[in-house]
Amino acid sequence: MTLPVQDGEIWTFTVRAFDSPIPGHTINVNYDGFAEDVKVGDELLIDGGMVRFEVIQKIGPDVKCLCTDPGLLLPRANLTFWRDGKLVSERNAMLPTISSKDWLDIDFGIAEGVDFIAVSFVKSAEVIKHLKSYIKAHSPNSDIAVIAKIESIDSLKNLEEIIQASDGAMVARGDLGAQIPLEQVPSEQQRIVQLCRQLNKPVIVASQLLESMIEYPIPTRAEVADISEAVRQRGDALMLSGESAMGQYPEKALSVLKSASLRIERSWREQKHHEVIELPSIASSFTGSISEEICNSAA
Repeated sequence: MTLPVQDGEIWTFTVRAFDSPIPGHTINVNYDGFAEDVKVGDELLIDGGMVRFEVIQKIGPDVKCLCTDPGLLLPRANLTFWRDGKLVSERNAMLPTISSKDWLDIDFGIAEGVDFIAVSFVKSAEVIKHLKSYIKAHSPNSDIAVIAKIESIDSLKNLEEIIQASDGAMVARGDLGAQIPLEQVPSEQQRIVQLCRQLNKPVIVASQLLESMIEYPIPTRAEVADISEAVRQRGDALMLSGESAMGQYPEKALSVLKSASLRIERSWREQKHHEVIELPSIASSFTGSISEEICNSAA
């Protein structure tokens, strides 16, 4: 359920479980050490900074926080906390990339024969290799692809080895924007897309493509320009999240995404885009060069 938060309101973040409905202005946090890790004065960012709080009091498992930037609290939103202007990453380093609940979900996915499994907050290539080995051991004939979600500082530090080990990558810009300066996200997106092309790995650009359409029937011009840039960078897929999962206009959002993507691709053909747009080469052989040329000319 989406909850509106107003400037100056006090909310309680807690790890306590409730048998009855959760009290008003209360948010459940899903890791036990939260109350111990945060300090009074820390800044909490919800969903990449869409809502901000300041920690004002700690009472046992409860953390009282003052809203400093109002907005909407979305279900299962990511939470990060900052201290003295820096991301507090010690706790993230201690948390497993794949939790015990995740392994149950993975088992379910293997049993159902899913096509892809995406791994969040990948720290290293070893996580990807471990998951691939697990899938192979439990379903030898399976061709489930493992997608690395690039959404943390650790992911960026080990980017090439992670992408090489994966079957593809996702530029998860929402959470990534909560860990690095917002103005750095576009250049990192371009770097990830280009590296995936060089390594012949498919890449998905995701998060906040049409964020305004969660509430409104038409997008902003900036959002359409963002879609256009992702297509120009040669992303293989663009993915909606909140727009289709809980937005009020999921079909319209998908229609806008499709029409905007097709329009920019069509404009390339109209302008003979090979003459005006330089595409980084991903081929490593003569036959590969021919194949790449055919694919690009058909785009």
